[in-house]
Order: sequence, then C-alpha cells, then structure tokens
Amino acid sequence: MKELLKTLLAGTSLTVDQTIKAFELIMTGQAGAAEVGALLMLIQQRGATVDELTSAATVMRRKVTAVEVPTGLTVVDTCGTGGDHTPTFNISTAAALVTAAVGRPQGVVVAKHGNRTITRASGSSQGLEALGVHLDVNVQALTRCLDEAGICFCFAPAHHPAMKYAMPIRMELGVPTIFNLLGPLTNPAGASHQVIGVADKDLTQPIATVLGRLGCKAAMVLHGKKQSDVMGPGFCEASVCGPTQITQLADGKIETFEIHPADLGLGVSDIETLLVDGPDNSARVIRSVLAGEQGPARDVVCANASVAMVITGLAGGLAEGVSLAAEAIDRGAASAALNSLINLTQACNTAAS
Repeated sequence: MKELLKTLLAGTSLTVDQTIKAFELIMTGQAGAAEVGALLMLIQQRGATVDELTSAATVMRRKVTAVEVPTGLTVVDTCGTGGDHTPTFNISTAAALVTAAVGRPQGVVVAKHGNRTITRASGSSQGLEALGVHLDVNVQALTRCLDEAGICFCFAPAHHPAMKYAMPIRMELGVPTIFNLLGPLTNPAGASHQVIGVADKDLTQPIATVLGRLGCKAAMVLHGKKQSDVMGPGFCEASVCGPTQITQLADGKIETFEIHPADLGLGVSDIETLLVDGPDNSARVIRSVLAGEQGPARDVVCANASVAMVITGLAGGLAEGVSLAAEAIDRGAASAALNSLINLTQACNTAAS
C-alpha cells in the first residue's frame, strides 16, 4: 500500500492493476487505517478516474452477497451517490416505490440499494425504517420481495461484508469518498438498468462510462439544480427546482443533455419545499405523496420515477413517465407496493426471529 500511496502523492492516478491491488488490500483488512484514510483522501482530492472507479467496483462486485432475481424480471436501481449535503426527503426511495408499482406487472422490478447517511438528514435505509420496512432480512426474503412487491431494499452493510474494514474510517472522515460513488455501482441484485444521482455535474459522464464498462444495459446519471439559476449548487436527483443535467447510456452510446421541469409538464418549485429534518419527517412526506397529495414533493417523485421508467422501456419519454407515475399514485398502486414491502419484511423478520 505504501508504494501505491507514493504513486498518488506524485500526482499520478492508479492503473487498473494498482487499483485492484489497493482495494483488495482494503477489503481484506490488510491495509492500516491510516493508509486507507490517506488513499481515500488523495483520490478524493483530485477525483477518481474512470479506470479507478471501474476497477474498484469490480473488486466490490466480486465480494458482494448477491440477491437472486426471479426468472424473467428486469432489475433497475435508483441509488444515488449522496454527498450533496441537501436534506431533502428520500426522493429516490419514493420514486423506487412508484416505479415498482408501474413496473412489476410488466416484469420490471426495483432492487433499491442504499445505506445509512453520513451527509444528509435521512438516508434511504433510515427513511424506509421510519416507514415500517425491516432491513434485517435474508437474501431469500429479498427475492420474495422482488417477486411479490416488485421492490426490495438491499441494505449495503448486509451485502458488502468486506466493507467492514473501511466503514469505520469512512465514518471518522465524515466526508464523501470514492466509496460514495462505488455503492451505486455494486448493486447486489446485479441491476441491469440504473438511475444514479450525483452531487457533482462533472461526474455524470464518467459514471455513465463506468456503468457501460461494467455491463449496464441502460442508465441515466443525473445532476439536478436546486434553483433556476444555472450557476446554483446541485443535488442528486432529477430536479423540479431548475434544470437537470443527464448523461444517458443506451445501446452502448453515451449522450449528455439537459431537461427542465416544463419538459416533463411540471412547474418550477422552491428547494425549501422538499427539505426535511430527519427520517420521520421524510416518511411523513413519502406517505403524503403516495396518498395522492399534490405539490412539489409529488412532482419531484414523479420526475425521478419517470427516469427509471424511460430507461427500462416502461415509458417512451419522460413526460409520459410522469403521467404513468401520477396514475400509479392516484390508483393506490404505489402505496400498495410500500405496504407489501412492509408486510413482507416484517413477516420475514418475525419468522427469522
């Protein structure tokens, strides 16, 4: 590891082989805490390269505790990178539930990958726990959730046991690292389609490139603006507060473009209307959206669900996806998907105990 640190200190990025060696050392506990912290900060300072991300993700994928997907189902994930320090409610989680409601009858399911947050008010796992979903279930239960509810939640610590060596260091650092980018690239159900929100607009194209190298069939990598001013800071979702930069991976080709709320048939909202102070408040907002309450929270959920629908072929365009999402909410299908997930995880948790 010391030789690898010298390479990074010299301002040189790691090769494929060097990255694989570094992350094998980290994920087998052979690297010291100081070495790991130094490596993470050196990579973070200049930004991880496509080769580094692809190689590190490959190591993580080899060590994942996998979820079996029922035959004939297409899996999509809506896991973002976090790191934007914007305390919105769990938008991608709500969008995943809506996507599952639309997709399950057509063979599209959501394996939502996530963790507890380090940088936001409510991580996906905390939001789901506040809704009543049990996280401590085995992989067989997650397969059943995919089949019956159209959605499962893959709690990262349960699927990445090798991360136990890096997690205390990440927590102590308390800032985003390459691992924030690796989480969405290592879905335990092997998602073939992905929606990934990123905190930095300069990451949309590199992340889409990495997904292509890892064999992803279709993806959209998003960076939304918090306000109409294009120079304003952004966050890890499709935005209803301003434009959204999207890099799309489709048929092996990568294209970057920008969309606006009006392109989806939506109005512009203030970011303040989407903020929460913790998981309980996030759960309250999600339940209100799934119950049919109109407003910015519903709009942003529909916008993000529409992206998942487009890349999986459920919708022919983003505006159509918004309409499908709204219809699934209004007929109660999205709420039913949540209730099914809650009931299945609670039953499996009870049986296990």
